[in-house]
Amino acid sequence: MNATYTGFVDVGFLRAEGARAIREHRNNLRPDASAIVAWFRSIAGQMPGQGFLRAYWYDSAFDPSHPHYAGQRSFFDAIGMTPGIQLRLGHIAERPSRLEQPIRRALENTAHGLGIEPEKLMAEFDRNWKFRLEREQKGVDTLIALDMVRLAGRSIFSTAVLVAGDRDLADAIRAVQDFGCRVLVATPYRPSVAREVARLADDVIDLRESDIRQMLTPRPTPHTMAPRPSDEE
Repeated sequence: MNATYTGFVDVGFLRAEGARAIREHRNNLRPDASAIVAWFRSIAGQMPGQGFLRAYWYDSAFDPSHPHYAGQRSFFDAIGMTPGIQLRLGHIAERPSRLEQPIRRALENTAHGLGIEPEKLMAEFDRNWKFRLEREQKGVDTLIALDMVRLAGRSIFSTAVLVAGDRDLADAIRAVQDFGCRVLVATPYRPSVAREVARLADDVIDLRESDIRQMLTPRPTPHTMAPRPSDEE
């Protein structure tokens, strides 16, 4: 087995929980690929005799027909060119807001109660409010699990450093450990790690605030804005 350690980063998890840990809104932050690689290199002392192999970056992409696809693609192209990073992409699923229909029904009932024509009230509401589509990343946990198990089965690494916390990764952690590898879970916010994942991990690493602020940087102001990642999820 190679004496190396490899990173597996759910970027959506890192951004959401990192923002929570440093008391920022996730949409005001963007992940810095070079800083993430630098952090992985910095923890070599916790794994004596092992060298850093690479970090796998997991994120979600819009469909090519989506209006945000081109800008997002430019961002991902830059990530893919970062030394020490391998890019893995799931997809973004969009659906109507779950609040839209309950709110519309409540407004119609309110109109009836006030003796107002519901159509007029709804027309005025629609002029002043637009529901945003809800976005959800799909396929990321599956990609992480497949990569971890496949690489462990080929003895590519000795230790997996997982920046994620979803319960769905528990079986992958067990499988990796069955191949004789260690699994460390790193998190900006320990309560965000599913209990079973924390219990299975050989160790849980708490990211320091200074590390989080290096890995998640403030977004540029609008006049200097570069292509954005999928923070509209």
